[in-house]
Amino acid sequence: MASFEALMAGIGSAIIISIILIIVGSAFVRLTIVKQYESMVLLRFGKFHSVKTPGLRVWFPIIDTATRVDTRIVAREVKPQEVMTKDNINIKVSAVTYYRVIDARAAVLNVQNYDFNAVSKTMAVLRDVIGHHDMNEILQSREAIAQSVAHQVEEDVKAWGLNIEQLLIQQIELPAEMVRAMAQRAVAERNRESVVIASTAEVEASRNVAKAALTLNAVPGALRLRELQTIKDISSEKNEKVIIFMPSNTETNISSDRVLMDDDYIANMYALMEALDSDIAVDRQRRGHTIYTGDLRSSKTGADFTKGGADFTFHTDT
Repeated sequence: MASFEALMAGIGSAIIISIILIIVGSAFVRLTIVKQYESMVLLRFGKFHSVKTPGLRVWFPIIDTATRVDTRIVAREVKPQEVMTKDNINIKVSAVTYYRVIDARAAVLNVQNYDFNAVSKTMAVLRDVIGHHDMNEILQSREAIAQSVAHQVEEDVKAWGLNIEQLLIQQIELPAEMVRAMAQRAVAERNRESVVIASTAEVEASRNVAKAALTLNAVPGALRLRELQTIKDISSEKNEKVIIFMPSNTETNISSDRVLMDDDYIANMYALMEALDSDIAVDRQRRGHTIYTGDLRSSKTGADFTKGGADFTFHTDT
């Protein structure tokens, strides 16, 4: 029993001594795991010693100072900046910059708080570049301006061990009166385009009409067929009065408000009515209408027809 108690006392003493040694040793030696996306800059006695790569690394806290540096791409927002453009328009511009540390030693030794300085540098260069451009250039060449800003910032931050991966102009805020003016200009442009399109269509239509007129004039009988087709189209509605002027090469005498018609004239009118019978009357009867289809050769006087909801009044050219 006494031996067991002595054994336990020895084990307890060993554990206490080990803990004391670990505590004392940790003051002199420390183990650190450097992650894959990190680098650790080590200073010994205040002087640069080495850059520790990823893995389990040993360093001495009493004489060493270790600084971890994240080497992944970092996105930082550039807050809206009030900038006066080249044409004296006050606008607000915001952006986003993407950068990464490519030299951990320079990022620790050459600049204090490289993250803050990178964003501040971007803000300053952005204001400077925007101030050298007109408002229209800024709105139309946003990507080109962003590339110019990124290039200038990259030249300045190389000494800090940083690389600008990308810079994007996020938002451009214009004065309210400028927005209204641009909206009015856009509406005016749309109106101008619509007027140009309408006028162009009118020119093309007039050319086609001129070609059609030449064709009708060149082909015998084409104009008369066109007249008949027009009569058919306009007589499809009710309560319309159609007045047809027929040319006549014969002399006519007016007596008692009646027109005396010779055989040739009546024959022409009869042919016209036959055309109306074959084209118009069938269509109107199908619609439930009626139309007068009598033989005009039975009459030697002027005629006026008021059947079927359409009036047909024939006149002669004197």
